[in-house]
Amino acid sequence: MTFVRTLIGAACAAALAAATPATAAPPPGELELRYLGDLTDSGQVADSSGKDLNGNILSGTGGAVTSMTEANGNRFLRFPGGSCTTAPCPQAIVRPARTVTLVPGDAGEGRFVFGADIRLTEPPSSAAGQNVFQFGAAGAGLSQWKMQVDGGRPSCRWSDGTEFVLLPADLTLAVGTWYRVTCVRLSPVLFQIRVHDPATGRQVVPPAQQTGPLRDILPSGNVVIGGKRVNAAQSDIDTDQFHGDLDTIEFGRRLLPSDA
Repeated sequence: MTFVRTLIGAACAAALAAATPATAAPPPGELELRYLGDLTDSGQVADSSGKDLNGNILSGTGGAVTSMTEANGNRFLRFPGGSCTTAPCPQAIVRPARTVTLVPGDAGEGRFVFGADIRLTEPPSSAAGQNVFQFGAAGAGLSQWKMQVDGGRPSCRWSDGTEFVLLPADLTLAVGTWYRVTCVRLSPVLFQIRVHDPATGRQVVPPAQQTGPLRDILPSGNVVIGGKRVNAAQSDIDTDQFHGDLDTIEFGRRLLPSDA
């Protein structure tokens, strides 16, 4: 999607910047993954970051991830529509080929950003969550970074396996509207969620932030986009299947200076 402001552009703004588009050049950093809605073939999403992290599409019970084109020529990824609380349910997720570059690292150098453009295509169910982008699971001893839109409300979660930060944005996404949601670890102890209009770069609501004494965030397993897993015996209540459209899905490390 062609935007005034991408993930790195958003990262240029100071943590407490006013609600105006960023104009400064991006600070030093490393973009590790970027999905713009293009496919290499019917079973794989193309990575445009240059890091060769194409994403494999996993699907079941009639679900699919497809590349769609809007009237303006923009391409995006469409995930299965409709909520489903009784199995079998249409399921589809994207799983990047490798994960090692998406481990943020130690607390001192573990500043990182992940974001996505999100458009809900119908009102979300209150009975099941919707996961957008995550690495690691929630639970004792498990590190995780995660973005979700449960009930249509964006939130970010970070965990070092002992402590966690769960930070929601102060809005519910309107059906049929694109939003840019960005989750940021600004420093070892400062976390933030930002929501922008991707067409203009302007903030939809002021950034929300929270402090937390998290140490190393070292997830294991697989990065997944659009849900937890594909399992024909489970419904959305178990898989947190995302329903709607995603674009400009990005992860970057050390894209922001410390808040010190």
